[in-house]
Amino acid sequence: MRCLNKNPRHVYDVVRPLLAVSKWFGQTAFSIVGEPPYVQVKVTRVEFAALFTNFVANMCCVFINVTNSQLSRLTGSMVINLGLSFLFPMGSIFMILLAIDNCLRRNVTCTILTELFKVDRSLQRKGHRLDHRRQYVVLGRILSVLIILIAFGTIFSIGMSFFSGFALRNHVINAFSYALTGVQFMIINFHFVAAARLITFRLEAIKRCLKKHSEASSWWIEQKPRWGRRVEPIDVIIELARDFAALVHIVKRINRIYSNQIIALIAGVGMFSIFVIYASSFSYYVGSTKESRLTAILLTAWVFYVIMVWLIFFAAKSVDNACEEVVSLVHEILNHTLDSSTYDKLLRFSQQILFRRPKLQCMFYVYNWQTLFRHCALLKLLQMFGTVVTYLVILLQFDKLSEDSSKGNFLTS
Repeated sequence: MRCLNKNPRHVYDVVRPLLAVSKWFGQTAFSIVGEPPYVQVKVTRVEFAALFTNFVANMCCVFINVTNSQLSRLTGSMVINLGLSFLFPMGSIFMILLAIDNCLRRNVTCTILTELFKVDRSLQRKGHRLDHRRQYVVLGRILSVLIILIAFGTIFSIGMSFFSGFALRNHVINAFSYALTGVQFMIINFHFVAAARLITFRLEAIKRCLKKHSEASSWWIEQKPRWGRRVEPIDVIIELARDFAALVHIVKRINRIYSNQIIALIAGVGMFSIFVIYASSFSYYVGSTKESRLTAILLTAWVFYVIMVWLIFFAAKSVDNACEEVVSLVHEILNHTLDSSTYDKLLRFSQQILFRRPKLQCMFYVYNWQTLFRHCALLKLLQMFGTVVTYLVILLQFDKLSEDSSKGNFLTS
């Protein structure tokens, strides 16, 4: 990658290699070319080829799963047979739609990077040095860990073919489907996580800038005269408030891009979770050894998807935590400020943070731990448990009816 041999100079150098990885898998069918501030989005033949390859690969996944639904997948459960045949194709269709959505929203992505670059320039004018290398290393490590998890699950799925009674073709189909949908799921998830980390990094920069000027007891920065003309000094508090407002606006753009995508991912994980719970119950009470080994493969995929969802909420919560740290620091400075003018500006800055916080959210809920835990109180947990049990009973009865009908046909013949 370009930034491995030198330190990234700006946010574009941080994001470009990561977008290139996404383009290899067809989820980012555009390129960002040029140097700031002269940057533009281009869609060349290479990007169209990547998008077309993504479409062909996903349609191939749909075809081989549907055509092999009744030929070789005989697990002893009609529900598991149908689930294996239609769960991965549904994920492939979702990934095609998300790839098209990312391509259509490419101008919004470029606008987000442009506004982040402006915030960085504003922080640099106030004497704060941004460590873009640290941003790139953190995002690169997150991406590397996710790729390792995908590779482990794929190898485990293929390796189970040596210990399972199913045909090798079944495991190859499952491994291919898991790897294809899992990689694309990871890329979409990583886009959101990277955007959240970029926002968090700049909120932390605002906090450090506030702390530095508070310790120095200086809220003005004198600028050198330009072309013999006197330049007005920089009011640090007002400029930091503007940077914070710009980040809030950027977060709204991020929500506009990823709200529907994250809803689709979480909904897919929810449906897959119900299927895995049923497969585990069937394997434990009814199934044989080969169904148990197949369930082990499904559980590894389920763990990976749960980790992805956890990363979504963790990244969004990191933005909220960074905002809380800025609020705490501003209030701490307010308690030690004697100058009335500085106190009024800090007070307005504090009110701005309290009433206009950057929140990563979708149309239904905010991505934080309260969504998972506080709002999922005991009553809601019981309701959720009752819903899952209801679905399991229906699926078990469906399997029972299928088994009885097959026995009846055997006796009549």
